[in-house]
Amino acid sequence: MQTLLLQHLRSVKLAVFAAGLLPLSRAVYLGFQDKLGANPIEFVTRASGDWTLYFLCLTLAITPLRRLTSLHVLLSFRRMLGLYTFFYACLHFLCFLWFDHFFDLEEMWRDVL
Repeated sequence: MQTLLLQHLRSVKLAVFAAGLLPLSRAVYLGFQDKLGANPIEFVTRASGDWTLYFLCLTLAITPLRRLTSLHVLLSFRRMLGLYTFFYACLHFLCFLWFDHFFDLEEMWRDVL
């Protein structure tokens, strides 16, 4: 019974892992199809920022959900979701710094202010 539960947990983790890569694969697909819109830099920057916030909310919701449901297995997903949050945040910052401002820190600082 326990091995069946572990197998099911692994398949759910694999599904969550694959779902976490869907936003990136969508952006890559749209990029190769030339369907990112009139301003592709803004599309990628905004999409990566949005997905950073979505993954941050999912990550932060794990602990209250675990306390409400007493499903301690949810903690095994928190690290994976947190790493996806970090990945999309780094992608967002890299797009903003590299593609939008070409490593000009002064221009970036003016844009943030």
